[in-house]
Amino acid sequence: MNYESRRVTISFLAVSELCELFNLPQDVPTQAISSCIEKLVFQQRNVQASPKAETVQVQSTHPNKAGLSAMASSFRGAA
Repeated sequence: MNYESRRVTISFLAVSELCELFNLPQDVPTQAISSCIEKLVFQQRNVQASPKAETVQVQSTHPNKAGLSAMASSFRGAA
């Protein structure tokens, strides 16, 4: 399993929500905030990985060739 590190920037409001969610003080060190984010990520991953009997239907999409042609011809006149 490969481990990759990512840098994430979150807003002050998100930090406030996170502190409220985990009952942390507002001046908590950044390592504690990052560990709370990791916990949320892995909790969400486990929720998504739980087996469910859902069927996913994929709709095929076809381009609207007449609409695309009209759009392209209107751009030619603008250039």
